[in-house]
Amino acid sequence: MDFRVHGFDIYWDNINPTELTFMFVNHQKSGDGISIFSHRIGTNYIQHVKTVKSPLLYSPNDVVATSRTTFYATNDMKNVRGFLRKFEILLGMPWGHVVHYGETGIFTKAYNGISYPNGIARSPDGSVIYVAASSEPSVNMFRPKPNGSLELISKKVFRNFVPDNISVDVATGHLLVAGFLNTFEMFRYNREILHGTSARPAASIRRLIPSKSPYKGFTEEEVLVHDGRLLPSTTVAAMQSKGDTKRIILGSVMADHIAICKTKSRKNSKRRASLIWPLR
Repeated sequence: MDFRVHGFDIYWDNINPTELTFMFVNHQKSGDGISIFSHRIGTNYIQHVKTVKSPLLYSPNDVVATSRTTFYATNDMKNVRGFLRKFEILLGMPWGHVVHYGETGIFTKAYNGISYPNGIARSPDGSVIYVAASSEPSVNMFRPKPNGSLELISKKVFRNFVPDNISVDVATGHLLVAGFLNTFEMFRYNREILHGTSARPAASIRRLIPSKSPYKGFTEEEVLVHDGRLLPSTTVAAMQSKGDTKRIILGSVMADHIAICKTKSRKNSKRRASLIWPLR
């Protein structure tokens, strides 16, 4: 199978709790699509269910499952390649959008006019969809409508922080947002990494706590900052909970290892990176 993974999501529900559904952004040679797999807990394999494609899905970045067969996905930019793509990202043009794939098997535009829609996630109860707009830079809060379209209800605009991916702590509903503090240093690192680079793009992890009224947005906390030596080009952070133990796992699209950060009390909410696990 032609399998070139970008963003992905895992879906689970109480109806069939031993089965997981994986959805991957797949940049196949024959065209971009979302590849859906099923996995039964206790086995050591996943089974390909189908790969779905559409002319509306031409520059997918991330996907969030809303059921075992439906999802939202971000198209980060209008231009797929060439000078116009560089022009679009440098000027932060609002030409990206979110697509919806519904139960009828049809793609539709759910929301248009976003500046580089990047990571996407949903609240634990499925009532809210979150989208990181990297070029704005912001995290947008949407309410899904019955027809699959999205209604913008609130957003958090950042200063000196470019959000990349979003994960949601299912226990609390809080968002963990990984992002960059120096975009041009990040671009230089990604461009030079294969041949050696001195670039070390600094990164930050922000916690966004949704207000009880979604129209009032978020409360923001900075939970981790590093200068780039810990995990260059950090693009994702996720909370892992097991019993009383909680830790934040950091990942990067351009690294061969992950970082695991032990948590401290909320009174001293900054995190400390405790160890690094190489993947090779």
